[in-house]
Amino acid sequence: MIQGILIKKAVELIAKQFKLDKVLSYVENDNELDYKVDGMEKRLALLEKMAHPKKDFVVCNKCKGKQCQEGSLSC
Repeated sequence: MIQGILIKKAVELIAKQFKLDKVLSYVENDNELDYKVDGMEKRLALLEKMAHPKKDFVVCNKCKGKQCQEGSLSC
């Protein structure tokens, strides 16, 4: 029982000495960099969606190949 109390006190003293509570909160909680990265990921996803729109393809009856509806390729 006394050993448990001594161990707890030693752990508290070491944590206080090395400011482990601040390090732990920095690691576990969101910080400024996390918010910036989240914002950049959202912007990147939006830009990729805008830069690469999906095209409608039509299947050619003669060659069974896919062709873009905007510019048709001759079979």
